[in-house]
Amino acid sequence: MCLVVGVALAYWNTLGAPFLFDDTGAVLNNPTIRRLWSLDVFDPPADGSTTTGRPVVNISYALNYAISGENGLSYHVVNVAIHALAALALMGVVRRTLAGPVLRGHFGVAPGSLAFLTALLWALHPLQTESVTCIAQRTESLCGLFYLLTISCFIRATVCHPLDDKPT
Repeated sequence: MCLVVGVALAYWNTLGAPFLFDDTGAVLNNPTIRRLWSLDVFDPPADGSTTTGRPVVNISYALNYAISGENGLSYHVVNVAIHALAALALMGVVRRTLAGPVLRGHFGVAPGSLAFLTALLWALHPLQTESVTCIAQRTESLCGLFYLLTISCFIRATVCHPLDDKPT
């Protein structure tokens, strides 16, 4: 919970940011997000914008458009939420890795704290600002989130939890 609050506080001031750079092509000039229930949403425009060939991102923009039209608030809230979810996934990956059979003896009872600090540092690092602030960078944020979730699922499926020695 502290991690999510930290991310929310760090990016609170971005919620009122205007559409920047590639946001115009991804959202404002994207006709396929105007009607959520249209099949067009699955076929983003091939105009070179950040949605080209990325229907999942285009669907997320269509959901935002259905909520708030061209008001950027909901788009920014979703970007912050995606970033917070990625930070939580990273924390889980680090914690399970450090608590796994190979590294368990080196970190004792501290893997949770070290995982939290690692994820917090990653989430609040200034290099992350663009991927959260610019709406069009949702493509990178979603990609990172999906990678972290994939790694997390792999670890959960293959590594035994140190407390019960059963796959978790």
